[in-house]
Amino acid sequence: MTDSSPKTLIQSLPSSFEAGPEWLRLLRGRAADALRAGGLPTKKTEAWRFTPVRSVVEAVFSPAEGDALSVVSALPEGVTARSLREVLESEPGLLDGRLDFAGTPEHFAALNTALFTDGLWIDVPDGTAVDTPVEITHAIGRAGVSYPRVFVTAGESAELTLIETYQGETVGGLTNSVVELDVGRNAKVSHVRIHENAGMQVGRVDVRQAADSVYRSTVITLGGALLRLDVRSLLDGKGAECQLDGAYLVEGEDHVDHHTRVDHRAPHCRSNQTYRGIASGKGTAVFDGIVIVHRDAQKTEAHQENRNLLLSDTATIHTKPHLEIDADDVVCSHGATVGALDEDQLFYLRARGIPADLAHAMLTYAFLESIIDRVGHEPTRTRMREALIARIPHGDEIREVT
Repeated sequence: MTDSSPKTLIQSLPSSFEAGPEWLRLLRGRAADALRAGGLPTKKTEAWRFTPVRSVVEAVFSPAEGDALSVVSALPEGVTARSLREVLESEPGLLDGRLDFAGTPEHFAALNTALFTDGLWIDVPDGTAVDTPVEITHAIGRAGVSYPRVFVTAGESAELTLIETYQGETVGGLTNSVVELDVGRNAKVSHVRIHENAGMQVGRVDVRQAADSVYRSTVITLGGALLRLDVRSLLDGKGAECQLDGAYLVEGEDHVDHHTRVDHRAPHCRSNQTYRGIASGKGTAVFDGIVIVHRDAQKTEAHQENRNLLLSDTATIHTKPHLEIDADDVVCSHGATVGALDEDQLFYLRARGIPADLAHAMLTYAFLESIIDRVGHEPTRTRMREALIARIPHGDEIREVT
């Protein structure tokens, strides 16, 4: 019988793993050993020094009922979405050596590997171009901790749009998710991730890209008591390209933390990152992005940009885009800004008879809309515009002029 009594996250780790195939037991054991050795992050953990996870680490949680994950769209022909639990029970060899392809995870990702009970494997075969998006909803229904996991395989020359939505009103719950995308040669994957969860959420996205593949990520974060998302792309094949975009709106006392990492391991690859954020009230926003250009990754082109609006004296923004370059034939840049609304733009609107508070709201909306407009799926783009309008003063008036 499974022990469902409340425990801290570390206490939730079993002393041994007996269920499942041998390779999975070993995978879970390595993750648990790494977690016991390194522990969960603290303020002294450099990459987590702005993420206040002490209350999470010390809290006790009951397991949530399942991992609250479902496919809400019809699957296009040729695409399969299978339960990880079912595959691990009936055909475990299909996943042997494929999970945790970025190496032994640490911290919360290691906890997911050790404790996930189910998830989804979405597979797009070679040469299959999917015209309609695959949509997944992660619904957080009650307090507790859940470990949703998604594994995506896109074969050679495959094309896929994946839309994930994390939603829920339960403040006391914790969602600890891992998403892995293995993008084959010449494949194209567009990945939209939407955070509308009022509770606590920690997530990790790992992407491995073969030669000439394209991965495009758009992350839309509309608050959250505590959110930490790490997105990492491994450009393993010549000519691979990734685009990481993000928009975040932080209000009240919410804390939103985005970390990105792009590893250029092969020559002639390109990456671009554009994140924009707004913080008001007593909210805190963090962006930490790194591009690592390895020695053999000549002819690399990599750019980072993080722009932020600070709308109150009590809000806080930390931004740190940075580069590590070990190759000499590269074109790289990075930059960050934190400031108020543009006075010239405000003057332009005021001069045309628009009241000051409405002018502020219009410019705030436009600042993030530029990222939302990069979502290729029109219904999702419209839904995100509406969600943003609902969180900004004078939303009805903005809707009339957009």
